[in-house]
Amino acid sequence: MDDSAHRKHPTRRTLEPRVSSVNSIASPRSKETRGNTLSQILESLNQAQRETAGVATDEAILRSYVHALERLYPKTRFAMRLSPRVAERTTLVQATTHHLRAEAMDEVSITEAGLLRAGFGQPVQPPNGMTLRRTYQAILLADPGEEPLPADGFDAPLARAGEVIGVLSAEFDRGSDLPARLEDAVLMTATQASGAIESGRLRRESLHLRDYLEKLLEHANIPVLVVGRDRGIRVVSSAFGRITGLDRTELVAQDVLRLAGPSERVRVLSAFVNALRGQDVAPFELRLPKAGGGHARLQFTLAPILDAEGGVAGVIAIGQDRTEVRELEDQVIHAERLATLGQLAAGIVHEINNPLTSISVYGEYLLSKLKRTGAEHADLKRVERILRSSDRIMSFTRNLLTYARPSKEEAQPVGLNDVVREAVGFCEHIIREAGVVMELSCGENLPQVNAVPTQLHQVFVNLITNACNAAPEEGGRAHVITRLHGHDRLHVEIQDNGVGIRAAELDRVFEPFFSTRRKGTGTGLGLSIVKNIVEEHRGTIEIDSEVGRGTTILITLPCVED
Repeated sequence: MDDSAHRKHPTRRTLEPRVSSVNSIASPRSKETRGNTLSQILESLNQAQRETAGVATDEAILRSYVHALERLYPKTRFAMRLSPRVAERTTLVQATTHHLRAEAMDEVSITEAGLLRAGFGQPVQPPNGMTLRRTYQAILLADPGEEPLPADGFDAPLARAGEVIGVLSAEFDRGSDLPARLEDAVLMTATQASGAIESGRLRRESLHLRDYLEKLLEHANIPVLVVGRDRGIRVVSSAFGRITGLDRTELVAQDVLRLAGPSERVRVLSAFVNALRGQDVAPFELRLPKAGGGHARLQFTLAPILDAEGGVAGVIAIGQDRTEVRELEDQVIHAERLATLGQLAAGIVHEINNPLTSISVYGEYLLSKLKRTGAEHADLKRVERILRSSDRIMSFTRNLLTYARPSKEEAQPVGLNDVVREAVGFCEHIIREAGVVMELSCGENLPQVNAVPTQLHQVFVNLITNACNAAPEEGGRAHVITRLHGHDRLHVEIQDNGVGIRAAELDRVFEPFFSTRRKGTGTGLGLSIVKNIVEEHRGTIEIDSEVGRGTTILITLPCVED
């Protein structure tokens, strides 16, 4: 049977070791010369094992064991090669003491005797990705650049779990004496190198898996904790540290109960104990300190982690950040309360207007009667003051209803200065209560803007109110400026010397329900509504702020086209 008959079988079979082994080799000379002792062989192999004890590549492992044989038998040529089918990369992985012959560069072959020598049964198919030969064919050159000399040799397989993954070849000049214990050394080296390759790959896979999990935890946008049976934290995801602002390195090895408040520790402990027992645990919510102040609301789902024997080694807690959801729920409830309050206020205003109308009508009657009867000047002034006060109340209630009622008006040309002055008038009581000095600088001869007046009232009332709320307790100032920008746009600038907004929050101030005011004092809807109104008027709004220095808001609106 020729060699080609062994190469063309498409199927693959796992080679099973035989019970007995062949201890002799098919060599032209069986006489052994004096050579290495068993202890010397073991010492050289132990050195190779030490060299590859860490995370070594397949090529480094092959090189170390080939060098181990070279130290023992410097006059013998060795080659250790992996099957192309099991190599970790596309190029051939090998280590040799001499150059390969040209005809051996593209294939990895092994002899039937080599398989029998290692205890494999008579094979029907060639090993995976390798060529099976009846007799040994030399693959190494004694000296590079010279003609290949006749050589004898033998080989032994590198095997893993009953599968041949490579071959170790030993060659010597034809007619020379076989070095003592060479066959034993080759078989021992093949066995130990196979184990080293398997261990190396397992270590590399383990490290790859560890790095993969670390990167997964690093980039996963969910809070994750791994807790041992002793309640000590083993692993913390970066998202957990980012949400809570806690140092991940300091959290490791801490008792997980330290994360919970005193009132929540019993509930957390019960959940972890049940998870360690393998019981189903309902998701629970935990209130934790939040980065930048306040508290985060995290909902955790627990699952046991099993060890190799099937026992529970710990618990993994996968969290979901519910902070924004809870805040939105609170803001919606608050907004509903404000809406209800607005409806109540509208009803109250309606009730106030009825008696105010009577006061105004009868006041006008009394004033004209007193003037006809020649009443004292002081009495006339008193009645006039009553009429002015009633007119002021009626004007305020009328403006309040206009502001609160959804506008159905169409856009029309309006004077921006008039709208700004009216908005400042609406906010008189807020300005007075906040102790803010309001300054109004209106540009002269400004062109009109195409707008719904009540909507612009809402914009400027909101911004002026915000400026008053942010003002310091003493020395609060606000400045509203209108001016022409270019030839077709108007600027309205609202400046204050209030507490300012942190840089991290500036990008979020226009988000619905986001508020920089302390919880319970703002709905977080004002600036979102302002931005929508400005953009509906084909304008823009910009905000610039510095903590402790104040805030400036710039609104740009297009002028009415001629």
